[in-house]
Formats: sequence, structure tokens, C-alpha cells
Amino acid sequence: MQEKCRLVWCPIALFLLLASRALAEDRFHIGTIANRGSFAYEHLRYAIDRWNSEHGSHTHIKFSIVSPIRYDNNYEERMCEIMQQGIVAVVLSNEEDEQDAQLIKSMCHYFNIPCLSLASSSLRDTVSDFVTLLGPSRGAGARATSEFLDSMRWTGFLLAYQHGTDLEELSPLMQYKQIADTGGRRIHIKVRRLPNNTDDYEPFLKHVKTRLKQTNIIIHSNNITVLYNLLQQARGLNMAEPPFSYVFTNTDLSLLEDFLNNMYGASFHCNITGLQLVKNDPMMKTQLALTSEAVYVAGMAIYRMREVGLDVKGLWKWLNLSTRPRTPTIGGNVRLARHLDGWPNNERRHSEGNF
Repeated sequence: MQEKCRLVWCPIALFLLLASRALAEDRFHIGTIANRGSFAYEHLRYAIDRWNSEHGSHTHIKFSIVSPIRYDNNYEERMCEIMQQGIVAVVLSNEEDEQDAQLIKSMCHYFNIPCLSLASSSLRDTVSDFVTLLGPSRGAGARATSEFLDSMRWTGFLLAYQHGTDLEELSPLMQYKQIADTGGRRIHIKVRRLPNNTDDYEPFLKHVKTRLKQTNIIIHSNNITVLYNLLQQARGLNMAEPPFSYVFTNTDLSLLEDFLNNMYGASFHCNITGLQLVKNDPMMKTQLALTSEAVYVAGMAIYRMREVGLDVKGLWKWLNLSTRPRTPTIGGNVRLARHLDGWPNNERRHSEGNF
């Protein structure tokens, strides 16, 4: 009887061992240097959970999130920490400032780790096979707005921005149309910076109304709360009536639809125009949708590599912070980067739309 139990137990143990190994081989790590609890971290956690539930079973690919344990370290130390855990990609949110983002991209390029960037590209970005931009290119919103202005026939407008780093992105608007392109109309453009570190925009709005005497206003801010406060306070100053018109470059303005449609007692009778990048029902923040897209692209890239017989797991076993020679492993990681960069738009989940 004891011998029979042993015979039964051995196949069961072997099966459990093989099953656990198979599950382990299907698990890949995606890294982020974002703090736990931040929007960027929660967006990635949601995106990974979504992939695992919707695609994990039929692709046999599942992801887990890797982030630094200590957030008081600098970005170099954070990157070193997550790279030691064998990540297959880094998702770079738009929450990082430009200098830190450049450092992360540079490290991904040096260590041959695919970087999926959700932030707009910069003129200072270097070309790399390991950095893939999933968000709109820098200045795309400003170019789309300038094309929209062609139909408005404005003789002038105020361009209000939030941060000094926004000016590079807004250059297509600040250089909007020469006289020859507007049928002889001279376009007067005034540029002002929004007050920072405050929720009180009434002094700024009063200045626009009484001193600048501008009624056509373009607002550039990535913070949806800033837009809400501006509109709410503009209504209190009777700046939500004709002849005032507003254009917002923020692609999440549609999240304020209930507020703008008088469901909360607001009253807006002026033209309010915004851009929308993501088509999703129910509505989803742009960064959350792009993060989901990043995880999807990484998952399908790995899936395709498996289809052509590449040992995906083996491509990253070499990765550590020692002085191990990098040459033999570059080819495999370049292939993943190319799969990420060349993923056909018509085969993606259509979570992004055109301006």
C-alpha cells in the first residue's frame, strides 16, 4: 500500500512541478520607476490586469509589474533596481520631467531594454531602436488646433500655457499662419503664462477680460483640474457667454462633459472646443488608454516572437549590472524593439484615434 501511494504521488508531484514551471515561464516583468499609488503606477497596474484577464489565457503570456522599493533614490538607482529583476520592457509615463525621462531612455538604450514612452518626443531625443513612442508626437495638439482655427477665421487669440516647457510644444500655434496664408488678414497672437501654485484664476481672467480684451482663448494644460477651475471661475465672471470662445488642447476635456452640459448647475453658452485622442466607451483618460496600449503592444510583440520560434525568455537572461559582454544578446533585443516599433496600427486595439 505504501509503495502504491508512492507511485501515485510521484506523477502528481511531477505534474505540479511541470505546471509551476510552465506558469513561471509565461510570466514576464514590466518595469516602471513610478511611485506606488501614483497615477502612472495605478495606470500600469490596471493595464497589466486587463491584459492578464483578456489575453493571458490564449497567448500564454502574463505580466507582473516591477517598481522600485525605495523611492528616495535617484532615477539611476531606481532603474538599476528594476533592471535587476529581469524586466522585458519599461513603460515611461508623462509624469516624469524631461531631464529624468531622457536619463531613463538613455539607460534603456545602453542596456538594450525596450522603452515604451507615453510622453511626447522632444527635439533633444536621440534616435534609438529601443525607444518606442506611443503617445502623440510633440506639437501634434498645437498643429491640430491650428488647422481647426482655419475654419474659425479668428483675427487674434490669447494663448495661455501652464509651464515653461510647454513653449516648444506650442510653437506651431505661436507661428500660426503668415498674412499671405490668411487672405490678407493679420493674426494678433498674445501669449501669457497661467498662474502656478494656485487654484484662484480670477485675477488672471479679469486681466484677460479688461486689460487684454481677448475673447478668443486657447488654454494649454495637461491638468484637467486646472481646466475645471478655469471654466468654473470664468462662468462667475460672465466669461462663459458670447462672444467668448475657448479651445483646450487637453485631450481629456471630454471627461468634463457632464459639468459642461449643466448637470451640476453650471451654465455655459459659449463655444468650448477640445481635442480627443482616445475613443472608448466608457470614457477613459488618455494616459490610462495609452498605458493599456503599451502593455498590449509588448504582449503581442512577445507573442509574435514566439510564433517565429524565438526563445523570448532567454533574450533577457543575460541582463544584469555586471560587465558581462553585451554583443551576443543585442540581436534578440533589437528584434523585440522592432516588433514594438513596427506593430501595424490596424491590428491594435483601436484605443487611440486621430486628431
